[in-house]
Amino acid sequence: MNTQTEPRPFTLLSTDKTDDPVLRQILDQDMANKNSPLELMKEYATQINKSTAYGDLAVKLDRLFTLGIPPEDLDGYYHGVTLGLKTGLDGFAKLEGFLKKFGLKQADPMQMFYGRILSSSSPWAGKNFAPISAEKLDHFTDGQASGDGYMLGINSFRQDDGKIVNNIAGYALTAIMDMKKAPPPEGIQRSWISQKGGMFLARKAASIDPDNPGKQVVALNYRWKKLGNRFPNDLLVDEIVYIADGLLLGKLFYATTLQRIGKDYDPSAPDKDYEYRDFGYFLLMDDSWVQEKNRLWPELTDDISTDLPERFRTFTLTDPQKASSLEQNLGAGKTVLHYLRDLSNGVAEGGDREKKSFTALKELFSLGQRPEGINGYFNGGVVAFQSSGFFKIFEPLNILNKLWPIARPFSPWTGKSFTPTTVEGAARYIGADAAYYNDKGQVFVGANTYSERLDPSLPAAIFVENVDKIGMVVEKPNENEKAHGVGVKSFYFIACFAPSINPQTSTAEVLQFNYRWPSFHTMPPDFLCIDELVRISDGLYLGQLLYSTEPSLPFDPARAPADYKYENFGFFMLMDDQWQGIRNFIEFDVDTSFLQL
Repeated sequence: MNTQTEPRPFTLLSTDKTDDPVLRQILDQDMANKNSPLELMKEYATQINKSTAYGDLAVKLDRLFTLGIPPEDLDGYYHGVTLGLKTGLDGFAKLEGFLKKFGLKQADPMQMFYGRILSSSSPWAGKNFAPISAEKLDHFTDGQASGDGYMLGINSFRQDDGKIVNNIAGYALTAIMDMKKAPPPEGIQRSWISQKGGMFLARKAASIDPDNPGKQVVALNYRWKKLGNRFPNDLLVDEIVYIADGLLLGKLFYATTLQRIGKDYDPSAPDKDYEYRDFGYFLLMDDSWVQEKNRLWPELTDDISTDLPERFRTFTLTDPQKASSLEQNLGAGKTVLHYLRDLSNGVAEGGDREKKSFTALKELFSLGQRPEGINGYFNGGVVAFQSSGFFKIFEPLNILNKLWPIARPFSPWTGKSFTPTTVEGAARYIGADAAYYNDKGQVFVGANTYSERLDPSLPAAIFVENVDKIGMVVEKPNENEKAHGVGVKSFYFIACFAPSINPQTSTAEVLQFNYRWPSFHTMPPDFLCIDELVRISDGLYLGQLLYSTEPSLPFDPARAPADYKYENFGFFMLMDDQWQGIRNFIEFDVDTSFLQL
């Protein structure tokens, strides 16, 4: 894993240091010799957790929070790190002021407890955000909240069997939160995310901080009764703002007025009546920060579970003896996906290892099982490209594979979707050519899926959304596909089971995707493409990209495939959500670097 960090700046409402000595000290002195705000946050956290009081660090963190930018859109999982907790009660604040005035040592019991005991084994792992329907919002708030912009969120908690404090803290959390065992995939793939709890409703709002009225934040409100939070978290409102792209600084505010503790939350009551006080700071970050987080906080680095179900270590091949041999050589804690990643890395290395890795991939594909029962959406990724056809002129350089890491951030492709259909159903897309499938058994209509995220891949997604102008099929995703981040579907194909048309994998019985039917109007070069797919493990599929190297020869299904001189241009993978959890964790063909450019 790369441990070097490319410079990443703060992104604040203002970086004008002219009349702001606190900001000047942060940017000019504290950030000296640091490549990113996360490095600075790590230094602050270390100082906080070794000290008995925040001192000037609270002033600096508050200044960054004041200059932070409220998120416009949050979706999915954000990794979390607690910077530190503090005692926010007014009485303690007065005592702290008295001690400071007379030069006496300050000591915050909450900060000392977290810093000395929990900071290296904190059970909190992060937060999930998802859109919420008007019906659910009405349910959770008894009709007292309405309008756009609300999100439903929940916290995730890790379990570390090697740290008793972590486990004790986990048990304590179940007393104040309605905790549930994490559903698949996380409860299986990610041993650190063992439970979820602490639901909240999030929305852009003015801060409840009495020292910072009017500051725009996203407020995470745990106080609604039907969210199921128990004391003291039924008094909690978190607030978050961006301080860098993908990196959020958060503050915890608890209601402290005794007159209202124990009573149901009243959203119509003025915030001042609840006397919200600051009890600490935390970070949330998207996947682009994970490698740096793991480097800076290795004690909170996530581990693959040591007791994964056998399906993740089991090859489903037509040769049981070969499958058994591969399984025995996986190594402790490794899965079938680790094996694919090793082959992918071998191709990237080049030379003899590249040749051996491609040989192993072709053998694995040839031994894969016919993928019966495939249906719905599957997450997709690239295993390796092969520079065949015209690209052989660059040999021994595998130019396509070398370019992929550069191109990956700009690719919106997320996977493929399959819908079983009939010959009549296929005719809706390819007309009379559907008669080809009369004796082919089960037929599928398939599509490639693309995200429409606000990142470097968006221009390509917009292009895909407009290929209907040249006659290609473009459709919107269904609800399940939307839940997987799909924004648009195109580059359609018709699929059926057939023998492989690649002479090097001719023994395989595959699911064959044909993009070449004239009615699809598939644009170059994919109008020359036929993909093939086999199952190599339960829920995990290996595909090969085959392109005709005779582009001037019109497609005719009656012609022998050999006439088209199909060559392998690489391998891809499709997987269910549980495998996707492992893939994200081991960072296999997952981009986490484009924001560092």
